[in-house]
Amino acid sequence: MTFAAGADGLRVVWTRGKGCMELAEALGGEGTDRLQGEIAEGCIEERADVLVSKKFPSGFDLVNVVVPIDFDPEKVNMVVATVAGGPHSVLAAETALRLSDSLGVEVEMLSAARSDDDIDAAREVLDQVAARIPAITRRVVVVDGISELVEELDGGSLLVLGAPGGSWLNRSRTGPGARLRRGAQAGVVVVRSAPDRVFRFMGEPVYVAPLRHADDTLRMHTENTLAVADQGRLIGLVRREGLVSAGGDPVATVMEEAMSVRHDETMLQARELEPEFGPDPIPVTDHDEYLVGGLSLPTA
Repeated sequence: MTFAAGADGLRVVWTRGKGCMELAEALGGEGTDRLQGEIAEGCIEERADVLVSKKFPSGFDLVNVVVPIDFDPEKVNMVVATVAGGPHSVLAAETALRLSDSLGVEVEMLSAARSDDDIDAAREVLDQVAARIPAITRRVVVVDGISELVEELDGGSLLVLGAPGGSWLNRSRTGPGARLRRGAQAGVVVVRSAPDRVFRFMGEPVYVAPLRHADDTLRMHTENTLAVADQGRLIGLVRREGLVSAGGDPVATVMEEAMSVRHDETMLQARELEPEFGPDPIPVTDHDEYLVGGLSLPTA
């Protein structure tokens, strides 16, 4: 996924660590918030789109994570995204573009080929990313190794790259990753993408109380399918045809079994309920069945 903003615009949160606040503000402006306490709970509560952290939290995939390494915005005169066709390449390119806009510097996207025979494959990677993020100059560089790639960077380059596999900590301290860090004088930003999750896109809950008269509900709501909630908990659904038949009886008399999506489930999981709700908001619940939102699905 990319930086597609949730229901209320892009929300960037950050944890304590060198360069985290500065990077968060460069990505999201001054309206960012520092998280304290449990990271997952904080991201859900803040409905965050992006987490800027001093390291990648283990087993965490609620939102995109961006990690600064020796990030110094005062030194940046160029932002360079390196893409290799991995799962985080699009996020690396979009991060580079946002940072270049914020810092007022140029941006480019590089893909490396080890020989002339690999140029077409490297160019194809660039084209795939550019189809999603078109506003970046792109080029292929033919290099024999990491050292030559570093030499392609200008002195004040900020390098943006996707998270490698294996142990990120080990790769960041030793080997090719460390040489890349030394070559990027303005620092490195490492990104890891996460699937879109419901809490980022949900709006306010839309519901009716079980004792409200059906005919009153028809006058107050235009939805064909409505959540029914009692003291904050989702207890069922009611459909318009049922309300029409109930007349002045309470909503509870024509209530159906509840269906909902959890606030931390993926948007792909939420789409499984689209046939049941159509354009009407899907009830969103927490893990205690409290109704916390309503999700109107964007066009696929």
